[in-house]
Amino acid sequence: MPSFRVIVLGAGPAGLFTAHALAAAGIDFIVLERQPEIVRFQGALLVLWPPFVRLMDQLGLYEQVKKLSTVLTTKTSFTHSGEPLSHDRIFNALEEELGYPSVGLSRGNLLRILYENLPEHKTKVRPNAHAVNIETHQDGVHVHLADGSVVDGSVVIAADGVHSPARELIQRLGRDSPATGDLKPTSPMVTTFMSLFGHTRGTRKDIALGDFAEGHGPGIASQSTRLDDAIYFTVLKRLDKPTSEKRRFTSEEVDKFVHEMSDMTIFPGVKLNEIWPLREEANATLLHQEEGLADKWYHGRVVLVGDAAHKMTSVNGQGALSAVLSATTLVNNLRATLRQRSGPSTEDLEATFAKYQASRMDAAGAVQQFGGILTRFITWTDEGNEALDREASRTQDMTEVSKNRMLPVFAQSPLLDFIPYESKQGNTPWAVDGKFLIRARL
Repeated sequence: MPSFRVIVLGAGPAGLFTAHALAAAGIDFIVLERQPEIVRFQGALLVLWPPFVRLMDQLGLYEQVKKLSTVLTTKTSFTHSGEPLSHDRIFNALEEELGYPSVGLSRGNLLRILYENLPEHKTKVRPNAHAVNIETHQDGVHVHLADGSVVDGSVVIAADGVHSPARELIQRLGRDSPATGDLKPTSPMVTTFMSLFGHTRGTRKDIALGDFAEGHGPGIASQSTRLDDAIYFTVLKRLDKPTSEKRRFTSEEVDKFVHEMSDMTIFPGVKLNEIWPLREEANATLLHQEEGLADKWYHGRVVLVGDAAHKMTSVNGQGALSAVLSATTLVNNLRATLRQRSGPSTEDLEATFAKYQASRMDAAGAVQQFGGILTRFITWTDEGNEALDREASRTQDMTEVSKNRMLPVFAQSPLLDFIPYESKQGNTPWAVDGKFLIRARL
């Protein structure tokens, strides 16, 4: 019988983190990435919250993260016109409670860290490997590539993004199987907002380092941060109506979007039209921000992780965290199954994947749902949002409000349960063996 081998689809943050977890667990794998380059300096700034930093530390990668990231300290909120709303120290407060900082890191640098520190990365990660079909059978899987070649393995872990072909396969196979129940016939991902993402070629010393700047207003929001070497900015706008269609925007559409938003404040005292001329032109993009939660994350020997299973807008900054927490739970469960049986049956694997989804569904769903609520709140989507936003900013301690909402969730985050590791500690203990030590105060 051939040895157990995992085929990971996608070499984004979720896929490469999964590869690290598999390598640490001693599980053979190969990562297939459709793009010609693995490390691509495109996309938004990522916030690595304390549970993410803790996992990177457990994998021995935190020193690399520290060299390329900026510690986040405070958050400043204001209206599009620059009127102050609130200033809080949520990032500092979370570090005091959990022992780890929150850091800002570009997606490209996270990919670089994960890829270059992966054992045998040049042979274990294949670029230009576009999966066009997945064949499953009783003992394994065949992944067919666009060049006509076939990659054989035992299971597929699909970290292939929000438009996941593997998710479509799971839905199709599920509809053909009476045992799976009713599955949604269409994509669970719906777009209600579009966003401009970009970063500059340099920085501006008059913008506070490590302060997370957030603009609120009717139908539009912004989030921007200055790191040591660049400024990252996002401008989010509500669409006229939701859509499930994929969309690519032209450079002319980008220019039009920026022109419409040019007078909007994105840092205290700084407007978009002051930052836009400093941008890295090739990396400024306009994208749909899909939201959704798949109802089934697996079928047979194929299982989803990351945005393929759960997707939110960038507003709550927890998409990458949610992805690596799901990957952690999945690999923990898969390793436990392989310790019991080196050649698990399809039924064994389905039970493993079902346990994984059950462990993560509520938590991932809650984060995804709250991300939607927060996105709509800061864009003053619903009647009364503006008044409530202003009132809360004026009368409440926003550090405590945010901490009470986030801390109980973060403190219950999993680690890879097969790597000996002693967590750093703050004022609030980390959950042990899934036991909830504190309750959320909403």
